[in-house]
Formats: sequence, structure tokens, C-alpha cells
Amino acid sequence: MVHNSNIRKFITSDNIVVDMNAVTKEDAIKQLSNILQKNGVVNDAEVFNQDVLIREKQSTTGIGNNIAIPHGKSPSVNIPSFIFAKNNLPLEWDSLDGSKVDIIFLMAIQGKDERNEHLKMLADISERLMDDQFVENIKKENDPQKLLKIFTEK
Repeated sequence: MVHNSNIRKFITSDNIVVDMNAVTKEDAIKQLSNILQKNGVVNDAEVFNQDVLIREKQSTTGIGNNIAIPHGKSPSVNIPSFIFAKNNLPLEWDSLDGSKVDIIFLMAIQGKDERNEHLKMLADISERLMDDQFVENIKKENDPQKLLKIFTEK
């Protein structure tokens, strides 16, 4: 049994950013944290941003193929969600394959994550990223509504 796309629970078109101009990994995380606060996912962008950076120091979230899946487990998170971003400039991310990153899935996880939502979210995203067609589609598409459709269709 495939635990098909829970993804739709975790993403809205507000949390799809296609034209980001971050210049470093830290800048990208900060910009995305601010958007998550604006959209009500987190109640304190600064706290969330710090929690993501702490997690980044433990091990790289650059999974290769120009993609990173950073995440923050933080008391500042109101709703478990992720934000998807495409950056205009490929960023240094210490990726496993040495590739720079321009596609970012930033997961926001509640501090007390009793239901292990983040594992479901991570499993979903990882499963989708193993599908070359899915990866090609998200790399090509720049319309947030169409991207949302790509994320939620199986």
C-alpha cells in the first residue's frame, strides 16, 4: 500500500515561491521563514530561522540533483507545512553530490510533533523526488497553481 500523497495537506499555493533572489543558503532560509510567518505557518520567523540553521549544522540537507530539503522543528510552528521555492541563482549547499541548489523544500515542523507529521511529509517528498518525471516537471514549471497541481497529483 502506497501512502499516497499526503502532500496536499502540507502545501498551499501561497507557499510556492518561484522567483526567489536569495544569494546564500542562509539568505534563502531567512526569506522563506519570513514568508511562512506572513502566511501564518510560523508565529516567529526569527526563531524558526534559527531552528532551521541549527539543524543545517548537523548534516547537509542538499540531497543532490540541485535540490535541498531543509527543515526546522520549532515551537514557533503553528501548522506542519512545507514551502517550495525556486531560486534564480544556484546556491552553495554542501550537497552530497556537490551540486548547487536552486530547488528548496523547507519543512516547518511543530516542536511537539507527536504524530510524526514530518516523517510523513519527508517520506512523501522523498518518494516524489525519486520520480524523474516529477523532478523534471517541477524544474520546468513556474506557475504556482500548476506546481500545486503537480505536487498533489499522483
